[in-house]
Amino acid sequence: DVVVEKSQFRELFKVSHAFKVKWMVEKCTAAFTQFCESCPRDANEMAFLFNEALHSESTLKSGELIEIMVGTFSQIENVPQLFVEQYLKKNLSEIKPVALNHLLKICGGKFVPVFRTMKEHLELEGGITDSVRCIVSNEEVV
Repeated sequence: DVVVEKSQFRELFKVSHAFKVKWMVEKCTAAFTQFCESCPRDANEMAFLFNEALHSESTLKSGELIEIMVGTFSQIENVPQLFVEQYLKKNLSEIKPVALNHLLKICGGKFVPVFRTMKEHLELEGGITDSVRCIVSNEEVV
């Protein structure tokens, strides 16, 4: 029986898709589901899985891993503070809109940490206007 390790996941998933090896795609998908479900509540570990799912979506045009990851992570209590806010603080200047949309889905409507992080980033960069500051400071908006 084939065991899919995290360190080998990306290559195995890519090769199984490229050669259309259905049983291996299914094995990799099951392994990814297990990785997400057993993920410690650690921002770095969650970021690894998020990035793997993003990579799969962008290179293989497969949204299956994104769906698994969003579905699993959105069930975690305090995920906006635990993962999303930390991820944005590290990656906000280079994050693509598609990734931001997935992070918002993970938040499940709890956008205050996202707006707080964006506000802090914009203020540090000097690119926030009074009207934008008002919008991102107003928790009633979210």
